[in-house]
Amino acid sequence: MNSAARIEAFLEMMSAERGAAENTLSSYRRDLEDASGAIDGGLAGAAAADIRAYLDDIAARGFAATSQARKLSAIRQFFKFLYAEGLRGDDPTGTLDSPKKGRPLPKTMSEADTGRLID
Repeated sequence: MNSAARIEAFLEMMSAERGAAENTLSSYRRDLEDASGAIDGGLAGAAAADIRAYLDDIAARGFAATSQARKLSAIRQFFKFLYAEGLRGDDPTGTLDSPKKGRPLPKTMSEADTGRLID
C-alpha cells in the first residue's frame, strides 16, 4: 500500500470512526498530501529526519508557527493511525517537538482607564 492509499485509509477512518467534519478532512488531506509530495518516497515510509526536514522547509518558506503546528498535528495523527493498524512498527513523530507559537503581548489599560480605576 503506497502513501496515497494509506492517506485515504486514514481519512476514511477519521470520517467513519471519529465523525470528522468535511473541512477537517479537507485540511488533513491537503496537509498530508503536501508532506507526502515533499518527502522522497512519500510520507508513509518517512523517518523522523525526513519529517523534521519537511517542517524546517515550511518554516523557511515563511509558514506561520500555527500552520506548522497544524501540519505536524495531521502528520502525528496519521502515524498514530498507521501504528495502531499495524501498517508501521514505529511512530517517527514521537521525538519531534511542536513549533513554538508566539504569545501575544498582554493588553494594557489606557491612562484614562487607569485613572478611573484608581478613583
